[in-house]
Amino acid sequence: MAQEGLNFKSKIQQSILENKKQPALIPFITAGFPSLQVTKELLYKFQEKNVAAIELGIPFSDPLADGPIIQGASKYAIDNGITLNKIFELLEGIKKDFNTPIILFTYFNIILNYGLEDFVKKANELNISGIISPDLPIEEAQNFKQLCKKYNIDFIMLVAPTSGEERIKKIVATSSGFIYLVSSTGVTGVREGFSQVLDNILQEIKKYTSTPVSVGFGVSKPEHIKELKKLGVQGAIIGSAFIKIIDEHKDDKSKIIRSVSDFVDSLYIEG
Repeated sequence: MAQEGLNFKSKIQQSILENKKQPALIPFITAGFPSLQVTKELLYKFQEKNVAAIELGIPFSDPLADGPIIQGASKYAIDNGITLNKIFELLEGIKKDFNTPIILFTYFNIILNYGLEDFVKKANELNISGIISPDLPIEEAQNFKQLCKKYNIDFIMLVAPTSGEERIKKIVATSSGFIYLVSSTGVTGVREGFSQVLDNILQEIKKYTSTPVSVGFGVSKPEHIKELKKLGVQGAIIGSAFIKIIDEHKDDKSKIIRSVSDFVDSLYIEG
């Protein structure tokens, strides 16, 4: 049950800040791709590997911020009958013995359809730690932010390379858990490197908040983790690279788990 205003401490922020040697790892997977059973096993594998948090994407028919790799995973899950209620059933089944912070990544139409407060309340009941809704603009986010605060859930917003100083100030004042810094313009996907303006935006964000900054969109290999470490980034969000691995082995569950596990190991650059 929510306890509004009673010294809410962000589980996500605490988990990120515990990672002193390198940017904290935050993997993203699409719920139900290629099956809910695989999703469940991957969640436990990530927990075993001590990642800082996990972004769990809710499949949506028109994922505007996602590139073709994650779009394909969403379509596959939807075509195979994955629904929000089935995902909630999965989360209900693991909540008693799952301690790694889970962040729901969902487009706002899904939340509207479920009901704003009903959605956040349900997330609280399922021990969800955070919510990201990439298509909810800051100008329309205050009501949802207050609902998340009421139910002790971090509302995480995105800062893009095109965000100006005033917009950055508003976003960092609204966001909690971490600030999601998009590495470059465009959609998610595997990239070779990051925008040259990334460091400038990072410094701009740090002028206005002590909330950790995590970088996503294109983080896909150990060299990227090293680059982010040099920049002083506290978290690294890896999505398309994981989805690509899952897609390559989607007909062999054991290969998915093993390949994902090996990839996580490779991202721990400090050993």
